[in-house]
Amino acid sequence: MSTLSTTNTELSCILKLIFDQPLYDEMTDVLLAFPDRPLEFISLDVQAHMQPLENITEEVSGFKRKKIIEVNTNAGEAKRLYRYIVESLPSSRIEGQLLPLLPLN
Repeated sequence: MSTLSTTNTELSCILKLIFDQPLYDEMTDVLLAFPDRPLEFISLDVQAHMQPLENITEEVSGFKRKKIIEVNTNAGEAKRLYRYIVESLPSSRIEGQLLPLLPLN
C-alpha cells in the first residue's frame, strides 16, 4: 500500500476553485494574468444546495448559482496560485480544494 506525501510539491493535482457566479469575470482575469506561466483551465456552472440560503430567489429555486474553475497544476504551484488569487481578490469568498491525480495503472 502506497502513501502520499503532503510535502511533495511535484505531485500532479487539480486546484478546484468554487465561488459565486458574479465573480466569474474577475476570476478569469486574475487567472489569465498569473505571472508564473500561462494557465489553462475549465469552468463549470453548478447549483449549490445549502442551508441557509441568502435571499428569497435562492429559497424559491432551492439552490445558489456558483462557478467552479479547475486548473491542472502541481501541489507547489497550486499553493502559489491560490495565494495569488486571494491577494488579487481580497474581499471575495473563494473555496479552494486540492485534489491529487493518481496513476490509473
